[in-house]
This record gives sequence, C-alpha cells and structure tokens, in this order.
Amino acid sequence: MALKSNKRYKGGADCRGYTLMELLITMVLIAIVGLIAIPSFQRIAINNNLKTAVRDMASDFALYKERAIAENRMYRIVVDAANRSYQIEQCGATGSVCGGYDPPIQVKNLTQYASDIIFTGAPPPNFVFQTRGTVTSGTIRLTNSRGSTATITINFTGRANVQFIPN
Repeated sequence: MALKSNKRYKGGADCRGYTLMELLITMVLIAIVGLIAIPSFQRIAINNNLKTAVRDMASDFALYKERAIAENRMYRIVVDAANRSYQIEQCGATGSVCGGYDPPIQVKNLTQYASDIIFTGAPPPNFVFQTRGTVTSGTIRLTNSRGSTATITINFTGRANVQFIPN
C-alpha cells in the first residue's frame, strides 16, 4: 500500500487555490462591470434627489394644513421660482382673518437637495392654509438636469398628489 503524497503538482487533483492570472482576470472583469454600472447609479442618484425634494415639499403642505387647523392660525407657503426656494409664513393673529404675516418660519431652498433642481411652469405665488382646513389649489412642477419632472397638485382640501416622471 502506497502512501499518498501531499505534494502539489501542476494539473493534479490536489492543487488548491487560484493562480495570479485567474485573480487578475477576475479583477479586470469586476472593474469593467463596475464602470458600466456607474452611469446608471448616477442617474438613480439624480432622480432620487428630485424625489426627495418633492416629497419634502408635499409633506410641508400636509404639516401646515394640520397646524392651521390645530392652532386656529392661517399659514402660507410662498414659492419663489427665481431663487429656487419657498418660504413658510404664519399669520400674526389667530382666527380666520389674517391682518398680516410674520417673518418666515422657515425658508427651504431646492439647492439643499441638489444644485440642478428648478421650478418649471408658473407656480401660484402663494398657497394659503385656512383655519378650516382648506388650501389654495394649484400645481408645482420641479425638473432636474436629466429632464425628469415631478408634479405636486394641491387640491382645495389640501391633499397633495405627487407624480414623478423619470427620464
């Protein structure tokens, strides 16, 4: 009975591990696949920035509608398309009649999400939230550098409908 040798020899069944050439070929293939995938990941990231901006704006509509009802105070969102921003203001007095608005509670700039997001179309300058829960209706459209658009449609009851069209 012969003892089996633990020696490694080329092409033998006892060979374990990978050759340097096999590792290099595998690394090159992974690099090629990665380079092909990078533009797709960039497109996804650009579109996700637009989605985030629109969702945040839509949540502001819901929040300030609720606050107007709960606090018996009028609020408004003023869109400034030229500066790519919008500001949230509250009425100085409570009740259903507003004599004037206080300085903005908050100013949100679209550049905090991405530098390529802009308002397109002609958004209404003000969305006023009444104490009874109604809101000035209108549509806001945002676009990014890829040409993807997101539309927020606000109805009279304050419901925000968001539609995203990727490009």
